[in-house]
Amino acid sequence: MKKALHAKPFRLQMPGHTPRHARPEPARSKLLRGVSLCLAAVCLAASVSFQPATAATSMASLQNKLNSLSKSIDQHKKELSDAKKKEAAAKALESELKERVGVIQSQIGVLSTQIAAVQNSIGQTEQKISAKEAEITQKQTEIDGQWDDFKKHMAAMQELRDGGSVAMLSAVNDLYELLTFNEVMQDISIKDTEIMDNMKAAKSALEADKVELEAQRKELQSQKAELDTQNYQMKAKQSELNSSISAAQLSAQDAQKAQQTAQAAIESDELNYEAVKKEIQKLIAAAASSKPQLSFTGFACPLKSYTRISSEYGWRKNPVSGVNRLHAGIDLAAPGGTPIYAAASGYVQVAGWSSGGYGNYVIIYHGSMSDGNAYSTLYGHMRSVATSAGKYVKQGELIGYVGSTGNSTGNHLHLEVWKGGKKANAVNPRGYIPFPHN
Repeated sequence: MKKALHAKPFRLQMPGHTPRHARPEPARSKLLRGVSLCLAAVCLAASVSFQPATAATSMASLQNKLNSLSKSIDQHKKELSDAKKKEAAAKALESELKERVGVIQSQIGVLSTQIAAVQNSIGQTEQKISAKEAEITQKQTEIDGQWDDFKKHMAAMQELRDGGSVAMLSAVNDLYELLTFNEVMQDISIKDTEIMDNMKAAKSALEADKVELEAQRKELQSQKAELDTQNYQMKAKQSELNSSISAAQLSAQDAQKAQQTAQAAIESDELNYEAVKKEIQKLIAAAASSKPQLSFTGFACPLKSYTRISSEYGWRKNPVSGVNRLHAGIDLAAPGGTPIYAAASGYVQVAGWSSGGYGNYVIIYHGSMSDGNAYSTLYGHMRSVATSAGKYVKQGELIGYVGSTGNSTGNHLHLEVWKGGKKANAVNPRGYIPFPHN
C-alpha cells in the first residue's frame, strides 16, 4: 500500500507496543496508551521549552503537525475505505464464482447421466447387432444346408429325367397318369425354388436389420463423443472457476491485511494528534493566563447570510450512524463556501481536523459573560478553516467556510455553545445566539 506523504509526525511507540485494531481495547493496552500520551506530551513540552523559538513559532509548528497528521489520517482512512471496498468486491466475486461452479456441477451431473444413458444404449445396440449376426450366420447355415439338399434333389431329378423318366413314362398306362406325373415334377421344382427364395429373403432382411443397427450404433457413438466433449469443456471451466475463486480469496486476504495496516496507521496518527493537541491546549492556557481576564457582552449569529435552522438541539436519530443520541448543537443550512464568523471575541483553542466526526472545526474560548459564566463555541463540518489555534479573534472575524466534512450529509454549519467552557455543559444555542427569522 502506498503510504501517505506528509511531514514527519511526532510518533511515540512503547517497546512491545502493537497498534490496536477494531476490537475492545484490553486494560494493558489502555495503560500503555495513557503512558504514551503522557510521554508524548512531555517530549513535546521539552521540545518547546528547550528551543529558543517564540510561543507563536511553537504554536505554528504544532499546528503544522496537526495539519500534517490530519492529512495523514485522511489518507489512511481513504486507504482503509478502499481496502474494505476491495475486500467486499473480492467476496462478492467469490460468491458469484461459487454460484457459477454450482451451476456447472449440476450441468456436469446432467451430462454424466446422459452419457451413461447413451453408453447403455450403445451396449444394447451392440448386443442386438451380435444377435443379428448370430441369426444371419444361422440362416446362412440353413441356406447352405438347404442348398446342398437342393443340389442333391436336382441331381436325382436329372437322373430321373436322363433315365428314370423313360422307365416311368413306359409305366404310364394312360394320358391322365402322364399329366399327373408332369404336374408333380413341376410342383417339386416350384416348391424348391420358393424355399430358396424365402431363405434368401430372410437373410437379406437380417442383413438389412444389421446395417440399420450399425447405423444406430454409429449415431449413438457420435452422440457420446459430443457429450464427452461437452463434459470435458464443463470440467475445464469448473477448474478455471475454482482457480478464480482461489485468486478472489487471496485478494480478500490481501485487502484484510491492507485494512489492518491502514487501521494501525490511523490509530498511530490519532494518538500523536491527541498528544499534539494537548500541548497546544497548554500553550493556549499559558497565553490566556498572561492576558487580562477575557470577558464579552453577548453573541452574534456566525452566518451573516443566515438562511434557516435544519436541525435543532436535542435528542434525535443521527443521520449518519442511525443511533439515537443528543444533538449538542444547532445545524444552520447554508451553501458550501459561505463565510463563518466568530460569534464573540476570544482565543482560538482548536483549528483543524476532528477525529470525532466534526471534520474541519474551530473551538473559541470567549471567557466570562455578564452572567458570570465562561463560554466556548464550536463550529463544525467546515469546508476549510481560516484561522489558527492560539490566535485571538474579534467578534465577526472570519474563521472558516461552510462545508460538509466529517460525519455530515450536506453543507451546513454545526454550532455548539459550551457553558463553563466545557463540552459536557453544551447548552441550546437558541438561548444565547440571536437568529434572524427565528
